[in-house]
Amino acid sequence: MANGYEKTYETITPRLRDLDFPYAALRLGFDLIDKYRMSIDFLGRKYELDREGVRPVDGEKVNVNFLSVLVYYAISKGNTEPLYDFALLNSFSGGLFSGGGSGSGWMVEPIRKTCGGNYEKFRRAARDLGMIYEGSRVTAEHTWQYRLLPKIPALIKYFEADEEFPCDVKIYYDKTVPEYLDFEPLAVLNGCLVAAITAAAEFHYNI
Repeated sequence: MANGYEKTYETITPRLRDLDFPYAALRLGFDLIDKYRMSIDFLGRKYELDREGVRPVDGEKVNVNFLSVLVYYAISKGNTEPLYDFALLNSFSGGLFSGGGSGSGWMVEPIRKTCGGNYEKFRRAARDLGMIYEGSRVTAEHTWQYRLLPKIPALIKYFEADEEFPCDVKIYYDKTVPEYLDFEPLAVLNGCLVAAITAAAEFHYNI
């Protein structure tokens, strides 16, 4: 029996049958293969989309949430360039999360737990995924920019632990993101990003 995430994918995938693939590719930055097929790089892997669904080109197993995010993005109506003006995930929640930057902090806990306060492990994971280091304004704060999807850039800030505060990670999204994803699929996208960073960091577990 399909779980909730699989049912979501099964529910939204039929909307690809009515998609204008050439126009979607032009607006959203997909690589158009033919009239009814396009591809995209997402979190280190390449995927193909057609009217029947999404599949990783390498044929390996993938979390169904990654597929759902790509469907949501493909069927979105957005047609705006990013502002490179960023806000925390909870800013797009319509009040679901509260408490400033801490309301959705549990969502990045897998990164904090896996890196264990080891910034070098996080740095290598960020490099593996193709993030771009933007430097630091203050000691022990490291900012990385990452283009999750062609029209959805994000900022990931890693705060090293000190005598007062533990290690922390915050993820910010471009303020145009609601034009492409409602909050629910954006939260799923955030989960996919956290999972990818965690997996890449686990690869460097012996640092």
